[in-house]
Amino acid sequence: MSTLYELKQEYAYLLDLMDDPDMDPQTIADTMEGIEGELEVKLDSYITVRKELEAEKAKWKSEKERTEKHIASLEANICRINQAVMEAMRLTGKDKLPTEHYKLSIAKNGGLAPLKITGDVPDGFCKLEPDNSLIRKALEAGNGDIGWAHLEERGVHLNVR
Repeated sequence: MSTLYELKQEYAYLLDLMDDPDMDPQTIADTMEGIEGELEVKLDSYITVRKELEAEKAKWKSEKERTEKHIASLEANICRINQAVMEAMRLTGKDKLPTEHYKLSIAKNGGLAPLKITGDVPDGFCKLEPDNSLIRKALEAGNGDIGWAHLEERGVHLNVR
């Protein structure tokens, strides 16, 4: 059986034969039928492999979701333990406490202080962002000269049913 690459080359050769006005139409038809049959078997095999890969992907995606739930559960348990330890230390009035294996201390978080906005923010403190839907409508309608934006070609994909 030919590889997909070889089949593509055979199709290119067949197209060259079709350009020859002296070529026998039956020869072209027979050659095309032979290649098509082989191509159908090859592509069918490719799609079978693809389906197997999709099933494997679904299995791993499910496993990923299960693992993420487990990690979230572990993180929640860690948080509960930290809260309980800090509460016990605060109740006893201790910011530092050495144990047999660890040195515990309650410390302030580093980094930027949390920011909470409670009112209207003046324009000078806001960022402007392009309105993509408005730009898209203008481009689709062909209104005006928009030299700073354009719509790109849509991609293609293989549809298998």
